[in-house]
Amino acid sequence: MEQQIANLPPMALISFGVVLAVIFAVRHLGLMQGQKSSPVNSPATAQVAAVVVDPTALNRASLALEAHTEALRELTEEVHDGNRSLKLLAQETDRIREELRIHREIRRDR
Repeated sequence: MEQQIANLPPMALISFGVVLAVIFAVRHLGLMQGQKSSPVNSPATAQVAAVVVDPTALNRASLALEAHTEALRELTEEVHDGNRSLKLLAQETDRIREELRIHREIRRDR
């Protein structure tokens, strides 16, 4: 690998070095920014903590989720009932089709 890099033209070596320097600078600055914005200094931390500690909001969210779950159960039951009805309708349609086929055969034989 070293031989391949050494065989590059000088302009390519300079560009490679600049790109590496930019990558390391961005990484280093990103780490510094991450340390500056610790959760203690963030105003959003207090808001999130207030929401988590407030039991009223949590209770309302739990009730809403339970109601949603119950509505989904009812919808699932309705879909299953509809599916059963469609199966019965398909069976009856098959019986009617078979009966019509038998009637056609009887008419042909006459």
